[in-house]
Amino acid sequence: MDSHQKLLALVRSKLAHQLHEEASLPWLSDTEPLAPAGVDSVLLITVVGELEQELGVTLSDDAVLESASISSLATALNRGDPQ
Repeated sequence: MDSHQKLLALVRSKLAHQLHEEASLPWLSDTEPLAPAGVDSVLLITVVGELEQELGVTLSDDAVLESASISSLATALNRGDPQ
């Protein structure tokens, strides 16, 4: 499993935990917009905060707000600034 696939799985797992859903979120594709799936800005900021801390990176506010899917959030985390 490459690093992008690992990030996708980690993002999916963190989102699922916050949504109180099954860890794989089988009903949500990597490219599907998060907002219609019930991920509001508060939940997204919570998940991003956990991921930043776990991965040792920092995302800009713009990068967080532009993260409209699991895939785009994983990409942003991969490009994040080291803490």
